Amino acid sequence: MTKPSRIADKNILITGGGSGMGKATAITRAQNGANVAITGRDIQKLESTVNVSKNIISWKQADVCERTTLDSLFEWFDQEIGKLDILIHAAGFNLAKRSMKDLDEAGWDRLIETNLTGSYNSVRRALERMRPRKKGLIILINSVAGRRSVPLAGIGYNASKFGMSGLGMGIAEEERENGIRITNLYPGEVNTPILEKRITPPSEEHKKRILQADDIAKVILQICELPDRVHIPELVIKPTGQPFV
Repeated sequence: MTKPSRIADKNILITGGGSGMGKATAITRAQNGANVAITGRDIQKLESTVNVSKNIISWKQADVCERTTLDSLFEWFDQEIGKLDILIHAAGFNLAKRSMKDLDEAGWDRLIETNLTGSYNSVRRALERMRPRKKGLIILINSVAGRRSVPLAGIGYNASKFGMSGLGMGIAEEERENGIRITNLYPGEVNTPILEKRITPPSEEHKKRILQADDIAKVILQICELPDRVHIPELVIKPTGQPFV
């Protein structure tokens, strides 16, 4: 007899759920009986996630950079889904022109606003709902660029992800007495649409050698299924052939 998943009937909100790791995570969570809602800026991408899934996934458009739309999103989640058990923050962004020489001020501002401030905006609203219940799990999908300053990722992306790392670790320490767990997940190179933002996108052969979005979704599932007494502050996952020095 198959043992039921620990996330069955859990209420999960996933930002950046229209593509990449967010999309794969949403589909996997729904397959395991969770009540999943996704959000993002692109309605067509959100609908694509819902259509691909064989299970019910709810969605509402929102932008992690726009606080009024996030307020509406979380209020909608309260009414339509219920108590928030797990937030998986997968929203992220990068630019093609990413070296210090090429990255202009507008690009820098957009990277910090999306990757760092967007994380703050999303987590703040999740915590407001988790604190009264003295429990909750927040998974921040960061990047190895948040642990190492990776030239390929670019100056602005590295800085925003380092900031995201500090944000997650600081909140985890503040909220541990409230029973809220924050996991900072640092994937290495993953075959997602963000790769196409590079000036020279990788070959199909290279994409097959690196992590796939489903690999990350499986790791996140394992984290979500752990008992409330277990906290994983940080976890690095990378392709076998990718350096980590």
